[in-house]
Amino acid sequence: MNFSGWRYHCCPALSYKGGNESDLEMNSEHLKRIEKLQMAMAAANVDAVFLYSSVNRHYFTGLTTSNGLLLVERHGVPVFYTDFRYLEVAHRVLKGIEVRKFKPAKEQLADYAAAAAGWKTIGYEGNLTVAQFLPLQETMAHAKWTSISSMVSALRAVKSAEEIDAIRRSAAANDALFADLMDTFKVGMSELEMLRHFRMKLAARGLAESFAPILCAGTNAVECHHEPDDTVLQPDSELLIDMGVVVDNYCSDMTRTIFFGEPTKRFREIHSIVLEANRAALAAIKPGVRCCDIDAIARNIIKDYGYGEYFDHSLGHSVGLEVHEQPALSINCETVLEPGMIVTDEPGIYIPGEVGVRIEDLVLVTENGCESLSHTPHEIVLPC
Repeated sequence: MNFSGWRYHCCPALSYKGGNESDLEMNSEHLKRIEKLQMAMAAANVDAVFLYSSVNRHYFTGLTTSNGLLLVERHGVPVFYTDFRYLEVAHRVLKGIEVRKFKPAKEQLADYAAAAAGWKTIGYEGNLTVAQFLPLQETMAHAKWTSISSMVSALRAVKSAEEIDAIRRSAAANDALFADLMDTFKVGMSELEMLRHFRMKLAARGLAESFAPILCAGTNAVECHHEPDDTVLQPDSELLIDMGVVVDNYCSDMTRTIFFGEPTKRFREIHSIVLEANRAALAAIKPGVRCCDIDAIARNIIKDYGYGEYFDHSLGHSVGLEVHEQPALSINCETVLEPGMIVTDEPGIYIPGEVGVRIEDLVLVTENGCESLSHTPHEIVLPC
């Protein structure tokens, strides 16, 4: 196929909107997110939450800093703590949030203790480090501590129109980068050479990767999360590429398994099964359907063809500020899909020593069904 022709037809030039902190200004959407958090806290009888992770701080404020804490009480004005490096920008862009400078550790804990006198239940993120958590727990030992990770994940799961637009542009940028790579990757290149090309082209576009790309030449494709090495792409062999970029802080994710040369009968067979599972799952994604039921649809197709044991990961995951979010399209997730959720649809078959195929699309749940945000062709054959 003429891949260059497809590229210019489907992937017009994109303008990349950067994430410079000096251009940020907290908007009403972030304040609404905090209000929703406070409503969820009230429903769960949580009096205050400590948000340390940079991604959650960004979600609720729009500001990215390497150090900080967002303290949200059920009632009242949230407080954003940070060090001197970020005080000026925090004061400038955070509206409706009080900004304070971190004090030395003992004084800071004393401030928390004074504020916590009336708190009965305090929420913390499940990924808080022991070094962060223990001093808090010891200082406010009178209160019950509870993880609010699932609470925050549920809020982040349904994307706003602004978030959807960013992820849509991220997916389009990923499609365009993939097309450029297809004009560059050649038989005889090693996986590490291809990785270097990926990162050079990424940097030239002013983008960042949403995760370390997975590049699998030949039978390395049977390793779901293979790390690129010096394996050389041979004539008449496959290449599995799993990649994503970040646009305006939001991630994309897509996988294609392509063939250089004339595809073997075995490759065509496995690829067609995986594509059938991918398409069936896509057709079933809509509001009101449980995540586990979507997983079962794709899994049962692969199982019926006799390859069930070779598909041993979940069908997909949510994507947003992080490339892996909740909910997940997995056998263990009973979350019901809602409009605004964005998930991956990525069935795969990995037969050791033979062939590995994964096909992954980024999918938006709409009011009446879904929309694929990935527009790169599924079946790609390139000359040796």
